[in-house]
Amino acid sequence: MRLLMDMNSRKTKRIGVYRPDSPYSEQECEEIIQKLELFLDGQLQGKAREEVETLISQCEYCAEQYNFERRLREVLSRSWRAFSDEAQAIVARVRRRIWGDTIS
Repeated sequence: MRLLMDMNSRKTKRIGVYRPDSPYSEQECEEIIQKLELFLDGQLQGKAREEVETLISQCEYCAEQYNFERRLREVLSRSWRAFSDEAQAIVARVRRRIWGDTIS
């Protein structure tokens, strides 16, 4: 119960705990962190991509969030590859039943 109370007393946002030592505002960090998925998928281009790269390189908090998300994706990717072919076939059949034949 004490741990829960301690966690609730910290200043939190939707994604994580803001770092007051960041050179950027809380809003800037939150906006970039929300773009990390697109960044990691290679879907950001131009100025949006440059902004994320800059914040990741200059803000320890944003870099930590980026590294966490990147490592999480790596673990999930390795786990998925570890599934047997049979398990992947079952997942594919379930997806086809849910979403129709549009999923390959």
